[in-house]
Formats: sequence, structure tokens, C-alpha cells
Amino acid sequence: MYRLLIAHGDGGARAALRALLPWREYGFETVAEADSYAAAVDRALDTRPHAALVALRLGERSGLELIERLTGAGLGTAFCVLADSAEGSDILRALRAGARDYLLTPPDAGEVRAFLERALPGCTGYTGGGPDDGPGADEILRTDPARLSPLVNKILLMARGGMDAGPVTLTAIARDMHMNGKYLGRVFLRETGMRFSDYVTACRMERARRLIVGTSEKISVIARTVGYSQPNRFYVHFKSYFGVSPGQLRAFAPAAEDGGGEETAREVAF
Repeated sequence: MYRLLIAHGDGGARAALRALLPWREYGFETVAEADSYAAAVDRALDTRPHAALVALRLGERSGLELIERLTGAGLGTAFCVLADSAEGSDILRALRAGARDYLLTPPDAGEVRAFLERALPGCTGYTGGGPDDGPGADEILRTDPARLSPLVNKILLMARGGMDAGPVTLTAIARDMHMNGKYLGRVFLRETGMRFSDYVTACRMERARRLIVGTSEKISVIARTVGYSQPNRFYVHFKSYFGVSPGQLRAFAPAAEDGGGEETAREVAF
């Protein structure tokens, strides 16, 4: 059985995270909460959590300080940083501090579930299929992160962390990492068999599909949510990727009209 720590200064955010997943079904016997840096250190040393959801800011202290301290204490906890923005510098700092993932707040259930499946190989909530779809497998690459180099895993983490904030380019990631973009592109293609731009497009399309069938949000808002400032461009890419238009897909999934689904579209600024 696993133990989880939720470290966030906002009581409402902690309650939302606690209610986000049926934790016991995922093998968690304990879900501890902390509203400050000091409380988080105390609870972590007491419960020794297997996974932790940590806000980037914990009052006057940084969540990254907490991660560094607990990592140094040898707890072996898998950390996921929760932040209000996806600044490349913050993502790099999170990686260097020892975080496994970086999500924008409020995270949806699918994002947190994916983090758990990557971080905890025995997580019982996993429902994947094929030979490379085991716990931790990237939903697009269908590859366990353990099979990829640390460099490519960093690229993937920064890409996922920045998708809600607008266009994601390898040039921008390379700049934040102080590396050559063409070199990163070659490494990414060699290890994944996929161009980085194609990977980003696939991620956006899959998220758009989930929003279309799982919410009743307007297609134009969903287009902006997944990074398209021009809805017409989104329609073209979506139909080319899936073979049907967004409207046709929604028509095939009438349940979306009931407003069901676990993911809600978030409009972002461009």
C-alpha cells in the first residue's frame, strides 16, 4: 500500500486534490496533508510518503526547497510540482530539485493519474494495454520512461508542462536548457522514432479529443485550451489527425452534452 502527501497552502486546493481520485483504488492507504513548509517536513518524515503533490510556493518558502530537503533525507518520494504557470526556468529548477513531474494548477485527474503510473510501477489504477503500455508508459510514445535517456525524459517533462501555456517548441526548450535545438531534435527522434513537433501535435490532439467527448465546452475554447489561437487551423489539424471533424466526433459521443467527464477545458491567454 502507498502513502501520499499533499503539500499546498490553499485549503480549497488541498480538498480538491484529495477528492480528485479514488486514492484507495490506486493502492493508497494514507493521504496526508500539509499547509506549510514546516508542516510538510513534519508530515513527510512521519509518514514517509511514496508520492507527493507539492505546490511551487508554500507560503514564504518554495516547494522546491521542500523537495530538495526531503530528497536529501533519503525518503525516496516521487514528487510532482503544482504551479500556476509553466515557466521554463521553474520547470528546470523543479527537475534539478528532484521532481518527477510538473503540472499546471488545477491539475485534472488524468494528469495526476499519469504521474502516479509513471512514478509508482505497482499503482493499481493503471488500465493500459499493449506490451509497452505498462505503468509509466507515455500515452503517445507507448514507451516506459525508463527506456529513454534522462535528456529525452527532461524534454518530455518540459513539453508536457508547457502545453497549457501556448506554443511548445524545441527551440524554446533548448534555450532554457542551454543546449542546441537541432541536437535535441536528433536525440529525440533517434530514441522515440518520432519528431518532436509530431509528438506535440499528437499530445494536443489527444487532449482535444478527451475534452470534446468528455465536456460540453465550445470547440473554439477547446482549440485555445490545447494551444491553437486560430480555431480554423485546429479544425484542419484535428480532421487530418482523426479523420473526422471535432463536431462529428462530438456527435458520436452524446454523453458529452451532459457535461460529464473528468476533464474541464481551461481557457488560457495567448
